[in-house]
Amino acid sequence: MKKDNAPMEAMLLAAKDRVRLHMPGHKGRLDPFDTTELPVTDDLYAPESGIRRAEEMAARAFGAAHTLMLTGGSTAGILAMLLAYVSPGEQVILPRNAHHSALSACVWGGLDAVFADELSQAVARHPQARAVFVTRPDYYGRCMDLAPLCAQAHAAGMRVLVDEAHGAHFAWWDQPQSAGRLGADAWVQSAHKTLPALGGGAWLHLAEGMDARRARRFLRMVQTSSPPFPILRSLDNARAWMDAHGREALAALCAQIRVLRRRIEALGGYVCRDTDDPTRLVIETLGRGATGFAAQDALGERGVDVEMADDEGLVCILTPMDERTWYDRLVEALAALPQGTPLARRPVPLPPPGPRAMSVREAALAPQEATPLDRAEGRVAAVSAGLYPPGTPLVLPGERVTGPAVERLRRMPPSRRFGVEDGCLICVK
Repeated sequence: MKKDNAPMEAMLLAAKDRVRLHMPGHKGRLDPFDTTELPVTDDLYAPESGIRRAEEMAARAFGAAHTLMLTGGSTAGILAMLLAYVSPGEQVILPRNAHHSALSACVWGGLDAVFADELSQAVARHPQARAVFVTRPDYYGRCMDLAPLCAQAHAAGMRVLVDEAHGAHFAWWDQPQSAGRLGADAWVQSAHKTLPALGGGAWLHLAEGMDARRARRFLRMVQTSSPPFPILRSLDNARAWMDAHGREALAALCAQIRVLRRRIEALGGYVCRDTDDPTRLVIETLGRGATGFAAQDALGERGVDVEMADDEGLVCILTPMDERTWYDRLVEALAALPQGTPLARRPVPLPPPGPRAMSVREAALAPQEATPLDRAEGRVAAVSAGLYPPGTPLVLPGERVTGPAVERLRRMPPSRRFGVEDGCLICVK
């Protein structure tokens, strides 16, 4: 890798053999690139040399006016993005299945959360909102049509803030396009999810006119004051590698995935869903006579681990870093799953949400108590509770718990629900 295309690598290599009379205590023995903020290694929150150049190169790659490197994952980026660009008391429109970090930002920042299943309708109903928060793509590789929503929101004076955690690779192909190219004002990406970067490596991208210094100030609040340099190095190296090889590598990967899909469907009983993101492999298993959970267990016994399972199938994240023999092992493991009587798809609609009794912040900070599920109906939830995967909430903080929500939660095994502790829902006293 050329040093001029990877400034973090060059900076840390130059500092690797210096006398380390400073933290961290392992003194480079665990990782020679793990150091601290020094005049020769730059400062993540006041970058002037290697980090600054790495962020500038990332901004060019992603079509942003500014890019900020993150070591706390998209969680840190979402927190900083919402806290920086929506002020206390201002409304922000969010989908009900927004990442938990978005709810945390509403709690910490006193944001007035407006939850909606249909964002465009919510923008029309709440023209006074300061921003709309979008999750795109989702776990299944589905991408909402973002450009019309951006145009609608901007016409109403709103900012569009996007959780694009699963779409860091979008910058190196034409479809689907990244949020920034479709009009987003700020968007967060997890490099570690789909690029060759270490866990926790992510970016916050800002469009022209967004205050980067303000965002960096909030990042200092939500991230460690001792940022891990190995993560920063891997972030920059991932961007550099993708700049050099990304388009070619993704094109080759997509060609291999097309072959893989045909091989899987030729086994019988499997359907590979069409997805907006072709690197997200979603395999329906009901035709094989197995739920996704049963198939996940069977594959796991053969040493094949997938990203996620649900009632209907499996979700696999595929990247240019995959070993191609893994695809053979996936096909072999799927072939070994006995053909059973096909199962019918039985989608169960989610119960409607209960009425809002107080704000997310008020509920989260109020005195709380653990309430057995069979006595939770009518109480005000202090936490989100719902079904996993993919993490869909049935009740949100500040909402009254409904009978249908309680019944759905009670029917699910503990491994399939979140927000329920020892059979109890955390409610406002």
